[in-house]
Amino acid sequence: MIGVLTTSYPRFPDDGAGGFVRERVCALLAEGHAVEILAAGARDGVGADDALVTRIEAGGLFYEGGAPEALEAPELLRRWLAMAEAARFSLTMWRHLTERRSRWDSVESHWLVPCGLLACAALPHLPHRAHVHGGDLYLLARLPWGDCVARAICRCRPTLVFASVSLRDRFSGLIGSAPEALGAECRIEPAAFAARVFCRRSDEDKTRLRLALGLRTPTVLAAGRLVPIKGFDALVAALGQIPPAARPALIIAGEGPEKAHLVRLAREVGVRLQLTGVLGQRALAECMAAADLFVHPCRTLANGRSEGMPLVVREALACGLPVIASASGGLGELQGAQGLTLVDPNEDGALVQAIARALPTGKHEAG
Repeated sequence: MIGVLTTSYPRFPDDGAGGFVRERVCALLAEGHAVEILAAGARDGVGADDALVTRIEAGGLFYEGGAPEALEAPELLRRWLAMAEAARFSLTMWRHLTERRSRWDSVESHWLVPCGLLACAALPHLPHRAHVHGGDLYLLARLPWGDCVARAICRCRPTLVFASVSLRDRFSGLIGSAPEALGAECRIEPAAFAARVFCRRSDEDKTRLRLALGLRTPTVLAAGRLVPIKGFDALVAALGQIPPAARPALIIAGEGPEKAHLVRLAREVGVRLQLTGVLGQRALAECMAAADLFVHPCRTLANGRSEGMPLVVREALACGLPVIASASGGLGELQGAQGLTLVDPNEDGALVQAIARALPTGKHEAG
């Protein structure tokens, strides 16, 4: 029996949140393993793989705005509430781990904080495959004695699976040495996505989807949590610099605390913005098939936080959609991928120029 610990797992069958964890679970099941999952989320409702998942309440800490943003919110009350939720979630997961330690043969964790750390502390005798993403490494680096915690994790001899070389290098910088020197094994494995959903469509399908979605002029698509690190405000501002006659419409799929700000900014610069909220995987893949361009303008924040290897960029490329992305975090490692243009997020005008070059002109034939 393999135990899987995660703060994010699909809450309904088509949910994109934690979809890469589910893809990993599907791979384990296909190999013939029995799997049991501990994940954050509500206990009621119809979720994905309900028979395999035990849900642990965590309020809105992991799904809505993101744990790093909540734990560093400017409002003191919000920070305290987030810390209380994190402590409650961790204690509950610890209890579940102690109840299961005798029947699990190995454990896989997603996000070092808290899941990887809890697995090391509660199940030190089990083989442990710990998946490292972006937000958890950032949190670990910001914690008091986070470097000590990271070194302690390595001394438990897990297999650390990094989504990008950039993440591994940042982790090595945190602990001051290569993880292997402390007993860990390292692998670089970009997270899996649902290739059966995110795939190329025929021209007829694309035309049909444009009609269904009402896309009659060139359209830019973006997707992700509406938080500063995603850089969606920079995207709106860039589109506002394109002459009105050539300016595309913008669709952003996602929810988060930046929603009102993005709406105001789009109104100020004259960008036609549609915020769809969080889309299921199939709905997002249909938007990717219908849109003309996908833009992921992520940035490195002033506190040093950057993204690891945003899955949505690879999903868009798999759909055959041209992608413009910032050369930030692990995205630089995709240099040379077909259909991808990387831009320097610190170069004035680079984003707007790349978008203007990539967009088609005029109306779609479907319109």
